[in-house]
Parts: sequence; C-alpha cells; structure tokens
Amino acid sequence: MARRHSQPSEEGCRGRIAPLAALPVFWELRGRRVIVAGGSASAAWKAELLAAAGAEVHVFAADAEMSEPMRELAGFSEHRTASRLVYHPRTWFPDSFAGMALAVADCADEAEAEAFCRAADAMGVPANVIDRPAFCRFRFGSIVNRSPVIVSISTDGAAPILAQAIRRRIETLLPFTLGAWVDIAQKVRERLNERLLPGPLRRVFWESFVERALAGGESPEEGAAVALLNEADILAARPSGGHLVFVGAHPSDPELLTLKAVRALQSADVIFFDDDITSGVLELARREAERVPLGMGVDGKSGLADEALALALAGKRVVRLCSSDRQYPVCEAARAGWLRQRGVTVEAIPGVVAQDQEAGWFDARPPRDVLGQMTQ
Repeated sequence: MARRHSQPSEEGCRGRIAPLAALPVFWELRGRRVIVAGGSASAAWKAELLAAAGAEVHVFAADAEMSEPMRELAGFSEHRTASRLVYHPRTWFPDSFAGMALAVADCADEAEAEAFCRAADAMGVPANVIDRPAFCRFRFGSIVNRSPVIVSISTDGAAPILAQAIRRRIETLLPFTLGAWVDIAQKVRERLNERLLPGPLRRVFWESFVERALAGGESPEEGAAVALLNEADILAARPSGGHLVFVGAHPSDPELLTLKAVRALQSADVIFFDDDITSGVLELARREAERVPLGMGVDGKSGLADEALALALAGKRVVRLCSSDRQYPVCEAARAGWLRQRGVTVEAIPGVVAQDQEAGWFDARPPRDVLGQMTQ
C-alpha cells in the first residue's frame, strides 16, 4: 500500500504542531554572565532565578535603588549571600552588555525600557524588561522545579495568574522524588543503550521506568541503578514482538479520549487514523510517531491497512485510531486475531461517545465473537 500522509491545510499540517505564541526553550547558563538592571524586589527575584540556573549575575543599580531583597541577595545583610552575584553600584551603560548571555531590567518608565532594549539588541543580547512585554525578546515562565526536571508554563504574558494556577496543578502531579530518578537515568543511560538496541524493547524499559518515577513515595534506594540494569538484561533476553492497539476516539473532541488511549498514542511508532479525526486529537500523540490517514471504502468504512500488519509483525507499536461514531469493521478483528497468533500483542481501547451522538463505534458494541478475537 502506498503511504498516504495528511496534507497541509488552512489549519496547518493535521496532527503536527499547532501555531505557537512563542518558542519554548531552556537556556544553558552555567558559567555564563548575565546583566540585571535595577535593584527592585522584582529584579531581585529574577537575579536569584538566574543565579539558581548557574549564571554569574551582574547587578547594575544605584545604592538608593536597592531594595531589601536585592541587598540580601547581594550580600549586604547577614541573612544570605549570593555566590554568583556581582554588584555594580551604578546604573547600566551600553558597554555593560559586553559578554552577556541575557539581559533583564526593571525600568521606571517606557523611555528607559526602550533604551535598555535597544542597547541590548545592538550588542546581540536577548533582553527582558519586567512587566513590559513590548520590550521583551524572551519571557520567563511559571516554573515547577524538580531539577533536573523543569516545567515552565507561559501564557505569552497575557494571564500570569492563569500560569500560576496551572503550575499549582502540575505541582500536585509530580512527586518531589522525580529529580532523584532522573539522576539515576542519567547514570545508567549509556550502559543501558549497550544492552538494549533502539526499538520496542528499549521503549518498554523506559515506559516501566516512567511509571516507577511518577509513582511517588520515597527516593530511590542506593542500588536502584544496578537493579535497573539487571531488568534491562532480562528484557533483552526476551523475543521482541510488535504491538497493535485499536483506539476509539471522538473525531473532534480530544477531551473524550481516555487516559489509556492517550498513553497508547504517546507510545506509538505509527498511527493509522480515520479521515475525520481532527488535529486536536492527533496533537496528543507522540511527536515522533508517523501519522497515516486512511481513506473511506465503498461501504463508508475504513479498514486496517496491510502496511499496519507488516509494521506490527516487524516489532513496531502500531495504533489504529478509529472514529467512535463508526461501526467497527469485523474484518479488522479477524486480522487482529491472525496477528496475535504470530506473537503480536493486540489490544482494544474503547472510545467515549458524546451524549448528543447516536450510539457508535464502541457504544454499539461489535459482536461478542469479534471482541473475543481482539482481546484474547
């Protein structure tokens, strides 16, 4: 079968990345110099954040402008000193930007903000003027810190309170032990890659690791790295088989996807989908997954492509994403049973149908013998 990819449309490439208000990036600042202009409490918070990221922070502010938080940070009080902060008791000037990686300022008025931004631009240094979006070449997000795991949330400066609310929700989802698990992953990654070649087995290992890291509880024990490598050795001895998942989905409402369906989409190598599945649903899939749209047959149904069978037999993780408002084709279940007999794991994840829809793909269940062939 010839590979048929989704074509660009007015809304962009279906299932790929939707338009972004800004590019989310993480800036490496360890050992690099940054400038912070101003001594306000807001400037102190930005200076502390930059120092926490490993930067050498150069603060330019007249003594009269120094707030108590900035004085503490700069070592003017006995409460705390900053090992990566250099204080310059004067206002910034154009040469202050030389050798700087980033520039941050808290400016008194728009004229000063414009001058600061222009001076930074002239030196090729990205600038951020606090609370003045028009003079920001980059923005700070609201941060969830489980370093080395870092989550940053941005509303493009439109609703910082919303970003903070989202951060609070994410805080409840990520255990504080997550950083310790990531440290272990860094230690074992190279040796793990020697044990497990790229492909399904390596992904199975990391999916198991993720479940353990996100489970919470106490920090990993000292011998956790050795235990992980032993698990990789056991996994490498197993025969590699493919995986085929039939996922029912409301064609246009991503919120009706079950958690199990989202996990399947995020672990897929290839996704075959009905032609009425919209970009909002496909946006939840793994970025690297190849997406293949399936056309409609003469009976108004789309079947399972022969290519999907070959990929599953070759050890790939294949998802057949079916619109939940269509009757499930019996022929697909028969092929699923044929695959299962050849060592391919086959799974069916029912979809959720909106209340205002008529009974559909999984709501009007296929015949019992068909489900049996799929799930046995």
